[in-house]
Amino acid sequence: MTILEEANHSLIIIEHDPILYEDSQEMVEYISQAMRQASHEAMVLLYSPGIDPFLEDLAKGADRVFYLEEGPQPTPKLSVKTWLKMKDQKTLEAFS
Repeated sequence: MTILEEANHSLIIIEHDPILYEDSQEMVEYISQAMRQASHEAMVLLYSPGIDPFLEDLAKGADRVFYLEEGPQPTPKLSVKTWLKMKDQKTLEAFS
């Protein structure tokens, strides 16, 4: 919270870590208020690689929320050359 209160930047990027809130869930409200206060002077971006209940609570106090999710990844296709090598392989080369 001190970092948020003392930040003098036009953009503040915060990485969300749900472990911080496990022992003190009341901190979610304090952090949410501190981010809202900081957003009066700067753009505040809260980043998380996934969604969890603490992030959902933090998002409730936000003016805007953007969820970006990667779509399904295609299965890599083996080249003919790689496939031919693997076809006759009986053991891993490193263990031969």
